[in-house]
Amino acid sequence: MMSGARGGENQNSNAGAGAVSELRASLINGLPLTGGDKQKFGELNALRNEAALRGEPVLREQSFNELMRVISVKRPQKILEVGSNEGLTSAAMLISLSGARLTAIEIDEDKVMRARKNLERFGVIGRARILCADAKDVLFAITGGYDFIFLDGPKGQYYGYLPDLLRLLKRGGTLFADNVLFRGYVTGAVKTPHRFITAKNSLKNFLSVLTESEGLKTRVLDFEDGVSITEKLY
Repeated sequence: MMSGARGGENQNSNAGAGAVSELRASLINGLPLTGGDKQKFGELNALRNEAALRGEPVLREQSFNELMRVISVKRPQKILEVGSNEGLTSAAMLISLSGARLTAIEIDEDKVMRARKNLERFGVIGRARILCADAKDVLFAITGGYDFIFLDGPKGQYYGYLPDLLRLLKRGGTLFADNVLFRGYVTGAVKTPHRFITAKNSLKNFLSVLTESEGLKTRVLDFEDGVSITEKLY
């Protein structure tokens, strides 16, 4: 079951100067945060901007705000993140969810080290576990259920990950995926270069399963690079 919502124009990349701005004050005020936690978000936004200027694939403003909005509504206590990069989104989720625990998967060793430092910097490292691995090599071995899954890994692998992600997602849980419209290639708004055809096809198959399967309710938002938000009904 699918519903769509238009947000704005797709962007070609998650990274780059000006890609990130502060989390909306109204959203921060809607989260159950202490004064110290709100200060942490100010510091976190500065780090997100700095990472974007270095060309890191930072979750863009509208997508980040939507993620935090969903987190604030759903209040998950057990989170799985595929593609943690430097751990800034991981930290944001844990800061806003007192008591929540997070397992993250990241293939790049240097980024895993930075993620651990960032999580320690924000005082949430004790509630996080980061696996330095290729998600396709470890997802099958993860057990238990997750209230919330944030997917921001390699786009060509989304469809391959999906059976394990749906297995791990609890009934009533949410799968939030970034970059699902991938530069306009998935909708056909932009012609797909040959080197990105595999990624485009993976994403099209991924969205087809999410939007056509019984037991799943999916919204696809077409701002920035596109996000999908899926609730597992049963």
